[in-house]
Amino acid sequence: MSEFKQSQTYVNETGTTLNGYITKVFAMMGSAVLVTALVSFAGYLSLVNGGILMNAYLSGAISIGYIVLLIAQLGVCVALSAKITTMETKTAMILFYVYAAITGITFSVLPLAFDVATVFTAFAFSAVMFFCCAIIGHTTNVDLTKFSGLLIGALIALVIATVLSLFIPALRDSLIISYLGVILFLALTAWDMQKIKQYYYGTQGGIGTIGGNLAVYGAFQLYLDFINLFMRVLQILGSRSNRK
Repeated sequence: MSEFKQSQTYVNETGTTLNGYITKVFAMMGSAVLVTALVSFAGYLSLVNGGILMNAYLSGAISIGYIVLLIAQLGVCVALSAKITTMETKTAMILFYVYAAITGITFSVLPLAFDVATVFTAFAFSAVMFFCCAIIGHTTNVDLTKFSGLLIGALIALVIATVLSLFIPALRDSLIISYLGVILFLALTAWDMQKIKQYYYGTQGGIGTIGGNLAVYGAFQLYLDFINLFMRVLQILGSRSNRK
């Protein structure tokens, strides 16, 4: 029987049940999204009011800055993936929130590239779809791990197609990649929810440093699912707005 189908409920010294563990994961994920939103809003105000980001843009330093930020994001992803079982839980949380803050800086230009209403609409649509798929992943008895190879393969193909779209106008102007991305990240959301349940059962109720670290990592995975879903929905809605 797969771990996510187990019915036993562990209660550790802090009284953590499965629902409590999932609530903890979602609280971290939600707070990271909030960090991204607040940093993004502050960056947007800096751009429109001639602040630090606008000065960096005018000086030409912003392009180099964004490259540095992207490298930093990649470094955080590698660190969390490779060291999640050995690092301190506080370190994992700090890295997670650093990633969220960096994402907020890169997202500060979105209200300029798209109108503010489109950004909020995309966020609302993404939130609804995300939580629906999270609930499906939490409640379904279907073992989604048997589709893991297909999902990982599709993710790799999506990354390659996204890179190719930078050089091929036909791909860049088509929304098919965005629609496929929406479907993929919704599926990944449900899959990651089942993995979080596996983390809970695999650590005897989320106890110890590993249990805490995997909670952070589960929140990070859900955060990435939501951010990528949001970006794909924003591309679709933004394209439709430009065609009107």
